[in-house]
Amino acid sequence: MTASTLLPLVRVVVINFDGGQVTCECLDSLLATKYPADRLEIVVVDNASVDGLLWTLPQQYPTVRLIVSDVNEGFARGCNLAMTDLESVDYVALINNDARVDCNWLRPLIEAFDTPGIGGAPIGAVSPKLLLDTKVQFVSVQCDTTYTIDDGRSVGIEVRSLTVNEQTPENLRYNEGFWADQRAYQHDVGLRRSKQSAAAWWPVSAGSDDTVEMRISSAQPTNVTIRCGTSTQVVWVDTQIQTIRFNTGHETWDVINSAGGGLYDSWAGGDIGFMEPDVGQFDQSVEMFSWCGGAVLLSAKYLRQVGIFDPTYFLYYEDFDLSWRGRWQGWTYRFEPQSTVVHRHAYSSKEGSDFFQFWVDRNRRLTLVKNAPFRPAFRAVVGSIVALFSDLLRHTIAQARRLHPPSPRWLKKRFGQTGSLLRALPHAVAERRRIQHGHGSTNPDLQRWMLSK
Repeated sequence: MTASTLLPLVRVVVINFDGGQVTCECLDSLLATKYPADRLEIVVVDNASVDGLLWTLPQQYPTVRLIVSDVNEGFARGCNLAMTDLESVDYVALINNDARVDCNWLRPLIEAFDTPGIGGAPIGAVSPKLLLDTKVQFVSVQCDTTYTIDDGRSVGIEVRSLTVNEQTPENLRYNEGFWADQRAYQHDVGLRRSKQSAAAWWPVSAGSDDTVEMRISSAQPTNVTIRCGTSTQVVWVDTQIQTIRFNTGHETWDVINSAGGGLYDSWAGGDIGFMEPDVGQFDQSVEMFSWCGGAVLLSAKYLRQVGIFDPTYFLYYEDFDLSWRGRWQGWTYRFEPQSTVVHRHAYSSKEGSDFFQFWVDRNRRLTLVKNAPFRPAFRAVVGSIVALFSDLLRHTIAQARRLHPPSPRWLKKRFGQTGSLLRALPHAVAERRRIQHGHGSTNPDLQRWMLSK
């Protein structure tokens, strides 16, 4: 027996759907992993792609196992194709095809399984620090106080403009610390309202040293700590618009895609730290509510006990659902920042697209039906029906103003979306009974894990 056979056998699963060169870059990074090759099994599931990788992969990557699907099974069922036979496997790693791993990514994840969870709970999954594939400069704000405006939002400051070298950066991004929902677009003309803490960032080339100007105000006076790179100012902000200036310096920064998964007080799952500049706030290994399927190491024992992905999900929320199902059986999860993976977020599905929004909304509601207490589960179904008729009323009125009847194409699409949820509902209700059998009305540790955005 060689020394390497004493190490766990890890199966890495990569789903390819017309990824082409992006998938090849992912495989190149995986093959450079510092781990014995005979204990690392890399599996690519090809989801009926037309990128030609199906034909070139066996020659280009002879050690990579290929599973071919004649139809696009999505992420959930695609991963399931590679997770049905786990008898000899110790761990399963899921890595998005639009991600690249650091060569030292694997061992810290394996070692993190040795740390028991709260109350001695077994670790079912460990997530690495998932970073966006970009280097940035940033400005962040931390307000001492907030105030509530007439539409119910809690506001820190108002950002009137943000310029770099006297121009608005082409790819300027405001993170979730700024209000950006429908109400914000309707009422916040010419400004961005922050929450208590927020950040904005923009991609830069290495070595750039720029001048940043930010015009800010606040309807309720407050002290605000403003940081730009390594420079920090504490300023008093009131109703008078004032201009804050910084020089960024030459250092660039990473941006967090995921620092583990969270359960938010809106009854949504989400990535902790999403869109935040990485300034060391997520450098500690901690327990978390759920894991992110974009990059994760799963215990095979956990998968054998809890099960694999719900095949009705196609993509999105399948990881959150499986995480929650595991919690019903006493499993917990860790975030391990010593392992890093770089990710091109929503490369295939395009965040914000109708396709993206449909699957996120549908599967969030189904996950609540299966796992949440009765009230949020009930509201998830009723809310979908209410939203359908609300959208129908607005569409009908808008069309009538143009002297047109409702669009048959719009009706087919919108009713089809709600129909997809309702068709999956009996399965979700049956799963709820199975998952929660014997647990009564007790849901696992929800208040401990609930987060706010």
